[in-house]
Amino acid sequence: MILHRPATHTSTGMVVIIAFLLMPGCAHNTYSVSSLPHQYVARSVVDYSSLNLTAYANSVPDEQEIRGRDRLEITLNSGIAGADAVQKWRVGVDDEGNATLPHVGRIRLAGLTRAQAEQTIINESIRRDIYLTPAVNLNIEERQRNTIFTTGGIRVPGRLEFPESSLTLADVIVRAGGLTVSATGNITVSRAESTWDSGDQLTTVSQTVAAGDSLNVNLATTSAAELAEIQIPPSATVTVEERPVRSIRVIGVIRDSAIEIPPGRNLRLLDALALAGGPTYSHWISNRVDIIRRVPDRNKTIRIKASIRRAKAHDEANLRLAPNDIVSVEESMATFALSTLGGLNGLTTAARAATLP
Repeated sequence: MILHRPATHTSTGMVVIIAFLLMPGCAHNTYSVSSLPHQYVARSVVDYSSLNLTAYANSVPDEQEIRGRDRLEITLNSGIAGADAVQKWRVGVDDEGNATLPHVGRIRLAGLTRAQAEQTIINESIRRDIYLTPAVNLNIEERQRNTIFTTGGIRVPGRLEFPESSLTLADVIVRAGGLTVSATGNITVSRAESTWDSGDQLTTVSQTVAAGDSLNVNLATTSAAELAEIQIPPSATVTVEERPVRSIRVIGVIRDSAIEIPPGRNLRLLDALALAGGPTYSHWISNRVDIIRRVPDRNKTIRIKASIRRAKAHDEANLRLAPNDIVSVEESMATFALSTLGGLNGLTTAARAATLP
């Protein structure tokens, strides 16, 4: 079925495209889809929201596990009669994981759960001939927590607390819920101190970033194993770059539309035409499409000639679109004739209606 297309669509589209092409300083060259130079091809978008780094991230420490710099409250009942039978101590765990208890001495407690630490203190007290039948109750009174801040294209941005002395970049991404569909894959770590292997196959370069500097990571060129080696210290800010809103314009022998490109997805010619409601006429009548593309970082535009029929028949002819492209479904002799006939039919119908009593 051939639908009548209001003539205003063509005129509006042509005004937009002519104005675009006549902008001062904007030259344009014409290519076909098959002859389009590589530098003018729209870049493919990668959806990093599906990046799963769970296998490369460290597990979250058990909250019941004692760690270095913890403050402990220990109650020991020696098992003897008298007022001195019960003793309470507040002790700290040093960076090496040891706590020094009065009378008992130095005992390694880091890495143990509360129940394991209580039993260890009992065993060491007996082994060292300090107490014969002690009973021990231990509580973690105070715990040091470090902080990293995450912003941008990450699912749970904000303050990320952790008990370890540092996290890897893989840890940060996993604990912050992963990346969003708007993430570009570029990550900046600010105020970081990190040493990592660049992964270059020809030369191994150890890169150290001093505190106060920034570390830039591109997920397209950084493996998951490398992300698990990049150490992020406390107080650093991890910023995941977000892709801005991208849109294209569809004009011509079709309903004029501004179409937003979904985050994390590539949009091709036929997708854009479908989102705009589809061409007004069959592709056997309206086939030619021009794509006007502004070359990034240059005061220049190019024209890409495409075919709806070829795009339907061959994937390589279904051009991937770039942000800010103008897609113009071109007028032909057939569409012009049909549009004119439709307009005349409309005038005849209106005239007949006006003469009716």
